[in-house]
Amino acid sequence: MSLVLDVVSWACIVIGGLFCLLSGIGLVRFPDVFTRMHAASLGDTLGAGLIIVGLLLQAGLGADLVGIKLVMILVFLLFTSPVATHALAQAALLDGQRPWTRDGRPTEGKLDLRDAADDDFLLDDRAPGRSAFPDQEAER
Repeated sequence: MSLVLDVVSWACIVIGGLFCLLSGIGLVRFPDVFTRMHAASLGDTLGAGLIIVGLLLQAGLGADLVGIKLVMILVFLLFTSPVATHALAQAALLDGQRPWTRDGRPTEGKLDLRDAADDDFLLDDRAPGRSAFPDQEAER
């Protein structure tokens, strides 16, 4: 049984390391902030999760504090990584970044200025009443 547990744990660790490596390559190769963010969030979350699961299989879940700490790290990682990625994507959209498309045309979805006017935090502090979406000012 110990041999099977070792093989499974090392497989999780190696596969998790490969996911982290591929995620790093995606950060360098992808064309815009959204696709890079996608590679970082999914690849690193899965890779780090698999590494932690492999370490957890090695350490065991018994009364040892190492197993409990690894479970707490895994839960923290699974909650914070998607939330941070969502916050970064919203910040990029509010900054005016547009998602990359293969043919170079803009995407179909746009942020609506009418929605932004209801939120005080979207107004630019430098000029009162000025929106954080300067490219959509002319459309109104």
